[in-house]
Parts: sequence; C-alpha cells; structure tokens
Amino acid sequence: MIKSYADYEWFLQQDLSRYSGKWLAIMDKKVIASDRNMDKVMAKVKKEFPNKKPFLTKIRSRLSIL
Repeated sequence: MIKSYADYEWFLQQDLSRYSGKWLAIMDKKVIASDRNMDKVMAKVKKEFPNKKPFLTKIRSRLSIL
C-alpha cells in the first residue's frame, strides 16, 4: 500500500515514456531507480534507502487502450 499518494499522483502526471519496459522506484516525486529487472531496482533502493518504501511500478512498452 502506498503510504503517501503524493508520489502516485506525481507519477500519473508525468511523461515517463523514456522508461518504456522498465521498472521504476519513485520517491519524493523523483525516479530513484530504473531497470528492466525489478530485483535490480529493489536492490538499489534497499542499498541507498534502507528504511524507505518507494512507489514501485512498471512502465508498459506498448500503448494500452482501455
């Protein structure tokens, strides 16, 4: 669960297409880690921010139509 919705709201308003196909860790309205492998993203977050829980999401590589 997202502790604060500020990062989620920020995420919804951003053009993150340059991260297509990658996992993102977002904290304090910034992308703090990105990689195609979620384990690598989480390892970086745990190393640099051991007591924090970022918002984690994957940017789809294709346009989704609802």
